[in-house]
Amino acid sequence: MTAKGLTGKRLRFILLAVLAGGLVLLAVLGPYIAPQDPLLGDASASLQPPSWEHLCGTDKLGRDVFSRILAGAGSSFSLTFLMVLLAALIGTAVGLMAGCCGGFTDSLLSRVTDVFLAFPSSVFAIAVAGILGAGVLNTVFALGLVWWTRYARLTRAAAMQLRERDFIWQARFGGAGEGRILLRYILPEVVPQVVTTISLDIGNMMMSLAGLSFLGLAAQPPAPEWGYMLYESRTYMQTAPWMMLFPGLALLITVIVFNLLGDSVRDMLDPSCR
Repeated sequence: MTAKGLTGKRLRFILLAVLAGGLVLLAVLGPYIAPQDPLLGDASASLQPPSWEHLCGTDKLGRDVFSRILAGAGSSFSLTFLMVLLAALIGTAVGLMAGCCGGFTDSLLSRVTDVFLAFPSSVFAIAVAGILGAGVLNTVFALGLVWWTRYARLTRAAAMQLRERDFIWQARFGGAGEGRILLRYILPEVVPQVVTTISLDIGNMMMSLAGLSFLGLAAQPPAPEWGYMLYESRTYMQTAPWMMLFPGLALLITVIVFNLLGDSVRDMLDPSCR
C-alpha cells in the first residue's frame, strides 16, 4: 500500500474515532446536559410537535423526547459495551483453549460452539430473554450467550494456526510451558483480530439490544432507552411520528458511525488489508 493510501486510512480512522468519541462523551454527559427531566411528565404538553421548547417534541406523557434521547444514550452505550465485552471474553477464552489444547478439549468445545451456532442468533436471544424474564441484566446475558461463538471460532482458528509457527516451537524448545506460550506469544497475536471484531460488533449489538427492547424484553418503563422509546411510539406513528423518528435517527447515526469505525479499525490492524 502506498504512503498516500495509508495516510488516507489513518485520517479516516481519526475522523471516525473522533465522531465515535463524541457520541460516547455525549452518552456520558447526556443525563446532565438534558434540558428537561427525562422522567418527568406533563399531561398538558403531551404529543406536542417539535418546537423551540421541545426540540424533538414530546411523547404521550408529555416528556421531552430530546431529553430522553440524551438520557437514554448512556443506557444504550453502556449495555452495548458490556455485552460486547462479555461475548469477547467468553469467546476468546473458549477459542484459545480449544485451539491450543487440541484433542478432546478441542472437539468438546467445538461441538458446544456448533450447538449454539445451530440456532438463529436473534431467535435464540429472544428465547433466552423470554425464559429468564424481561430485564436489562437478563438481556445482557442472553445476547452475550449468543455472540460469544463468533469470537470462539475466530480465536480457535488463529490459535491453531499460530501454534505450528516456528517461534512457538522455539519457545517450546526453550522450556516455555503451555501457559506461558498462550499468554506471551499466542494471545498478543490474537488480540488485534479480537479488537477488530469488537469494533465491528458494537453497531450490530446495539441494534440487537434495541430489537429486544422494542419487544419489551430489555429496558422497562420509565427507563429512557432508545429501543424502548421506539416500542412506546409504535402506536403513535401517524399522530406523533416524531416519537419514533428522532430515537430512530439517533440509533441509525450511532450504528453507522461505529460500523464505519469498525471497518477502519480492520483496515488499520489487519495485515492482509495493509
